[in-house]
Amino acid sequence: MLAAAALALTLAVTWPLARCFGACLGASQDPLVSVYFLRWVAHALTTPGVRLLDASIFAPYGATLGLGEYAPVYAVLALPTILLTGNPVAGHNVVVVAAYVLAALGAAALARRLTGAAGVALLGGLAFAYSPRMLHQAHNIQGLAACWLPWLFLALERFLAAPTWPAAIAVAAVGVALGLSSPSGFLFAGVAAAIMLGVAWRDRPLGRRHFVRLAGTGGAAVLLLWLQLAPFRALAREWRLGRTLADNERYSAALADYLGVPPEHLLHRWIGIGRVVDLEREALFPGVVVAGLAALGLWATLVGWNRRRPALLPYVVMAAVAAVLALGPALATPWGAVPMPYRLLYAVVPGFDMIRAPRRFAVFLSLGLAMLAAVGAARLLERFAPRGRGVAIAALGALVLLESLAVPFPGTVHRLEVAALPEVYRWLAREDPRTVALELPMGDDWEKVGAAAFHLRRTVNGWSSYTPPHYQALVAAMAGFPDARALALIRGVRPDVVLVERRWLGPGREAALAAAESGIRLERVVGGHLVYRVEGTAPPGVEVLEVQAEPMPGGRGDACVTLRNPGREYVPLYPLRRLRLALEGDEGARLGEGVRWLPLDLAPGAAHRACVRLRGAGPPARVRGEVDGAGRVLRFVATPGGPPRPLAPAR
Repeated sequence: MLAAAALALTLAVTWPLARCFGACLGASQDPLVSVYFLRWVAHALTTPGVRLLDASIFAPYGATLGLGEYAPVYAVLALPTILLTGNPVAGHNVVVVAAYVLAALGAAALARRLTGAAGVALLGGLAFAYSPRMLHQAHNIQGLAACWLPWLFLALERFLAAPTWPAAIAVAAVGVALGLSSPSGFLFAGVAAAIMLGVAWRDRPLGRRHFVRLAGTGGAAVLLLWLQLAPFRALAREWRLGRTLADNERYSAALADYLGVPPEHLLHRWIGIGRVVDLEREALFPGVVVAGLAALGLWATLVGWNRRRPALLPYVVMAAVAAVLALGPALATPWGAVPMPYRLLYAVVPGFDMIRAPRRFAVFLSLGLAMLAAVGAARLLERFAPRGRGVAIAALGALVLLESLAVPFPGTVHRLEVAALPEVYRWLAREDPRTVALELPMGDDWEKVGAAAFHLRRTVNGWSSYTPPHYQALVAAMAGFPDARALALIRGVRPDVVLVERRWLGPGREAALAAAESGIRLERVVGGHLVYRVEGTAPPGVEVLEVQAEPMPGGRGDACVTLRNPGREYVPLYPLRRLRLALEGDEGARLGEGVRWLPLDLAPGAAHRACVRLRGAGPPARVRGEVDGAGRVLRFVATPGGPPRPLAPAR
């Protein structure tokens, strides 16, 4: 009954999502990429011979599913809808609705556990699930993974009260569900849970059974998530992926965000409540009613309601700490940047160097405020006669919803329909499933990734949390199409077809392409796109390069080699080619080694210099090296100061 009510309320709050089901999405690039991931996983799981990890974007690279948060839990949830309708947008809509329903039910259950009152617990569910922040996250299903948080803390509360194996398994199961919905959310929740347990220990000491059973099930959960993330960890090592503190600062909350509301916020349009923020910021203002009830709940917890203090104090501390951590590694002030505690997490806790957005810590502030609002409402209702409490709860609930409503729902401001896609994508979907396409122009390709959810053909284009090596350099080079460099790269990558927007190409470049010996042939015109077929021989490859080892006067410092393109054509080196170097002494002793990346390409006569630190005594007698990529290995042996050497195939 309560679940049905939560579903009905969610459909009302998210209106007009029910009316445009299967076509509507939130703004920004995130839902387009999420739709693609949901469809790709469904396709891979139901199509023999298709490898799950080898997503169709970023060809010819493999294992590209690991470049984004593809959320296996969401993929499984969306799978029946996608198989039934063939529409991945409908699957995405199911995930969004389910997330709000789960958040409402979980927050209400947690609030009832903490307050002991069913009526005010419903207010807690409303205040969390339909808060401005949660509605603002409608475009980002990874952000909506917050729906698992109240369930996680409810499971922890039950485990603290009775540390049985079933209770410990419940904690681990919810943790796994969270981690398989959002790995970053799992890391954030780990910090928040540690804070909660640390404060709870003061009044509810943990015994040996707590530690043994939580460690056993928690360790198994972490191991499972660690294995699930193995493809990403492998790519992170191989491709040097990670986030910098500068990335963190860009995606941190600002103090002004604590007054932020979504652009669609109803009361802001009516009476100016809150400060509108875009999708680059956090909408953290909970509303006047929730803020007032939370303030009353805080007073009741700290001063006037001692019997509930042990249960509530951990959430007060957790919310306060989360509000600070959401500000990221540095807080900008008129007097300069002030270092913040998040910097310590980045430096010390494994995994935080892969997280981009510290501002997502603010969800624990939202959860804490919702619980305190329920406490405040319970305290307030003590002044009402029993008959009037139901009416008062209904009135407070209506006010909470009114202050949160966003019209239209932020998850419906963009449409993605197969019938509205450019005609070339329907043509591509009818081509051989092995077809590889390159689309021009390249750049912010999330719309192309959204279209890939329908045609499912491999594309050189892509967009995700991370990009493979040299992809951005390839994008920049393709802006010069159809110059010699872009054409050489296309012939080197060897897609089957190149899909060019005719409006972008223009008559001048179209004529130049027709006159040039480009290696690509105009095959057809499909709507607003020109379809070129890639033909002819491949351009010169890495095998034409010459290698020369530089002399080392004094025998100290770095030993360097230079790879030069002696020809008259560009040498494309995409996807990534690696150069492995080993420095050897006269008697074969290893004096140093290293792996370096080759650039995107080498122009005629251009050279690339790569160096390795010499760690042995004296200059090396020779430099051994090999270049891999494109399924083959080429080797060389060069003497410092000697003549250029060719690359030879490995035997």
